[in-house]
Amino acid sequence: MLGIIALSVLAATFGGARLTNHHSHAFAAPVTGLTLPAVGSTVAQADVSVVRPPAINKTLRAVQPVPQKQQQVAQQLATLAASPTPAPPAAQEDAVVRAAAVAPPPDLPPYQVYQVQDGDTVSSIAARFGIDPQYIIANNAEIQDSDFLQLGQSIIIPAGNGILHEVRYGETLSDIAARYDVSVDAITSFAANHITTPDDITETQLVFVPGGTPPAPPPAPEASPAPEPSDGSGDAVATPVPGGGDDGGGAAAPPASGPASSHGLIWPFVGPISSYYGPSHPLGIDIDGYNAPGAPIVAATSGTVVFAGGNACCSYGLYVVVMSPDGIETLYGHLSSIEVSQGQTVSQGEVLGIIGSTGYSTGRHLHFEVIDNGVRVNPLNYLP
Repeated sequence: MLGIIALSVLAATFGGARLTNHHSHAFAAPVTGLTLPAVGSTVAQADVSVVRPPAINKTLRAVQPVPQKQQQVAQQLATLAASPTPAPPAAQEDAVVRAAAVAPPPDLPPYQVYQVQDGDTVSSIAARFGIDPQYIIANNAEIQDSDFLQLGQSIIIPAGNGILHEVRYGETLSDIAARYDVSVDAITSFAANHITTPDDITETQLVFVPGGTPPAPPPAPEASPAPEPSDGSGDAVATPVPGGGDDGGGAAAPPASGPASSHGLIWPFVGPISSYYGPSHPLGIDIDGYNAPGAPIVAATSGTVVFAGGNACCSYGLYVVVMSPDGIETLYGHLSSIEVSQGQTVSQGEVLGIIGSTGYSTGRHLHFEVIDNGVRVNPLNYLP
């Protein structure tokens, strides 16, 4: 009903407006006396907004502010989108692979330590590591029988056919090369030696000599009884020998307090010789000390201690090297303890250490070597 009345008022308003514009004289006075429910008798001035089409009521979503973090991410994404596409990472990986392919291989260690297994022989071990059996024997002084090894024994396996040489006092690289009949370049070219120039070696440095010729085994010494001291009447007097008798075996060595030989050496220890210098034991002699625990080892010559140390697990174990003023070098191996230090001057007969069984050893004994001005000799020829 109200809608009909509203439309009627609108119609009357538009009609009156047009009549007023064109026929203003027709309606000179306002209409009065018309009474309708809820409508005043006076017609109000027409509102222009009434003639506009009704507005459609729409609910707009409130615009939420963009967090600063999202703005930063959006900016970064926009920057990445605008930047050139980088090269695929595969190209970088290929470069790394190529660099690794041309890089030099790591240094080959000069040797490794092998534990003897059941059934091993020198020949079988050499075949396993691809080297000649003679180089296993040459690098392991304690191997006396190539077909007999102790189970669990530690032996040195060289990196190839060659000799491991410990630089001694006064040696040069030329001396070492000449000793093993190789060129100096053969030694310096082995990367693990880390030798840049021929003079770049130090005392006690371990050098691998590729293709070195093992020293020729000396001829076996002729069997001869040890000299016996005399009491002045021409009758021989038995010399008490620690470790001698039925259990000791071997020839008895004269006492250390005896006279010096023509070369000036005295015996470093009193005891039976358990290993002679020869093809099966080419470096020196062994003097048995099974029955002489704690026995002192004395200097066979006076001179300077050029080495005192070693490794109790390997090779000579703990050992001492003395260089005499005449150039005679003596080595005392497998000591249980050392009583001198490197650089110390010692007198003939002075205690160097205590007998033991360190390193590659089958029992308590002294390993004794003599090198006369760079030439290895039979110690028995230099002892009284």
